[in-house]
Amino acid sequence: MFRTFDTDTGAIAYQLLEPTEPTEPTAGGAPPPSLTLLHNFMSSGRAAWAALLPLLNRRHRILLPDLPGHGRSLGHPQGWHHWAMARQLAALMAHEGAAQGHLAGCSSGGMLAQLLVHHRMVAPASLTLISTTYTTDPARTGGGQALQPENFIAGDQWLEATARLHDPYQGDGYFFAQLLPGFKALRPDDSINLPLQALAAFNLPVCIIHGERDEFFPLSVAQEMAATLPDARLHAIPKQTHALLFRRPWQVAELIEAFLAEGSAPTPDR
Repeated sequence: MFRTFDTDTGAIAYQLLEPTEPTEPTAGGAPPPSLTLLHNFMSSGRAAWAALLPLLNRRHRILLPDLPGHGRSLGHPQGWHHWAMARQLAALMAHEGAAQGHLAGCSSGGMLAQLLVHHRMVAPASLTLISTTYTTDPARTGGGQALQPENFIAGDQWLEATARLHDPYQGDGYFFAQLLPGFKALRPDDSINLPLQALAAFNLPVCIIHGERDEFFPLSVAQEMAATLPDARLHAIPKQTHALLFRRPWQVAELIEAFLAEGSAPTPDR
């Protein structure tokens, strides 16, 4: 069942999934730990994370939103500015008591997650970053392919299939008229362009999961991030490209589950 949360540009649609195998309640009756999952641009919460939910939802209360202007979420900030999107997501997380729970994001979702932490909009217990970067400036990321849809390695007619995640809720033609052009128009200042050293202030455990052959953000970007973060572990997936969440969902889910289970003990793999 989908719920809605009103923002200044529309309503964020989201699901709240209670644990399927809850642990015994604590003496103080504390709720189960929450895990907020932020999907990649042009996807939706369910489309991106569905294959991982059977494992991640066993002991965690999942907050699964469609990003503003995506899927069932109506409205989006001007220019798809990621700071504004992060502010809206922070309000949703506070509303659902998830601002201090665990946080994970893939690609643009990972950028949003970093902005949430950097601007102290939330104070998560841990952060998981999948196939993402601290900047989309190609001069700083080492010259990967341009972050454009035509450079994605995807199946035939994948854009048409992607449109079906959005048009039934946003109106016929929405994807090709608004969401796709919005993605193509994104620039570093609209998405993310943090100084690398900003990550040194992230005072929480961080798990980075990255494809060894990521065509947009080379592995060196993830290695820089892991080396700068105070408490990070990096998992480089051999022979894999950008869309790890879709190509290796079982492996990503196992890595996240192990990371959440281990607590904050640093076990970097750099």
